[in-house]
Amino acid sequence: MDFFKDLSIQTGVKEKFINGMKTGRLAHAYLFYGPEGGGKEAIAFEIAKALNCQNQEKKPCNQCPQCQKISQLKHPDIKFIIPEAKSWKPADIQKKYQLKAENPYSKIEYTGTTSISIEKIRDLKNEAKYTPYEGQKKVFILTEAEKMTREGANSFLKLLEEPPENLLLILITNSLNNLLDTIKSRCHIVYFPPLSFEEASSVVKKYQKISDDEEKIIRISQGNLKNIFSLLNQDLDDKRKIVYDFLKASASGNALKIQEVVDVVAQKRDKNFLLDILNLLILWFNDAIHLISAEGNVEIINVDFEDEIRRFAKNYSNSNFDYIISEIENAVSNVRNNVYTPLILTVLGIQIKKHLQRTRS
Repeated sequence: MDFFKDLSIQTGVKEKFINGMKTGRLAHAYLFYGPEGGGKEAIAFEIAKALNCQNQEKKPCNQCPQCQKISQLKHPDIKFIIPEAKSWKPADIQKKYQLKAENPYSKIEYTGTTSISIEKIRDLKNEAKYTPYEGQKKVFILTEAEKMTREGANSFLKLLEEPPENLLLILITNSLNNLLDTIKSRCHIVYFPPLSFEEASSVVKKYQKISDDEEKIIRISQGNLKNIFSLLNQDLDDKRKIVYDFLKASASGNALKIQEVVDVVAQKRDKNFLLDILNLLILWFNDAIHLISAEGNVEIINVDFEDEIRRFAKNYSNSNFDYIISEIENAVSNVRNNVYTPLILTVLGIQIKKHLQRTRS
């Protein structure tokens, strides 16, 4: 029997589940964690398909009715739970599930304050009482599990403590420390490391041909498949120009220029646009760190700005880039918590200026 033959990423995770399925020794609950975009949700779907696939030679086969229904997120025994906002309409939620079914590696766009409610957990607990309707095993997949409300998390504990024999639970998070210790202790924890360029490329090639420009996007995204598929449909050059202008203005302390960039970003009224800008800023400083530590002999991620980054690294080699990256990561957290966009960028510009130390010639 071949398991996960078509899965080209996360070899270590794949082998773990191949062994568990061959021996019939799977845990009742798993907690998938690791950097965003490592394929956690997609692999959870593959496991659900393998457990219910009707093919006797290859699991999942992706051809039988069970596999196809799971791929379409329409199987009655497989529940995929995402955090939701009270402002979302049923049509909004359905669209997010449809896009995920079309590409399980894609990013779900979250707007507003989202959570996995106590009502959703109660529905799952009620559903868990029954035997599978069509398949051999029920599989409940909760992504961004750290967004369970406090009441929901406490209620979910009871399901973890007394799970039905015909149920497999998979929790997914990028923020392991934000989950209750009591939940973590009752799950088998599985780490998903960042994907290599080759792994990420192998996934993207299943959905489209890769041009030279798209290869740059894969490198810039550092293996984050969610960002890759999001950026493939965007004009990345405009965002990198904004990053460059913001850095120049911050480094010179030019408040007027910083405000011009802030206005451009604020006018977008798009949280994900700002998150892309901040992630590109982090990549810029990572490039600078690698250049300094490797004395210039290193491959640049932002290849289109290689000359500018090399000059930047040389001019500010005495700066604490790690601290600046930490400030940018704080800004990312503030964006996710809906802090006012102009305030985030203005404060960040001040912090970057404060911690940049020009190298004496």
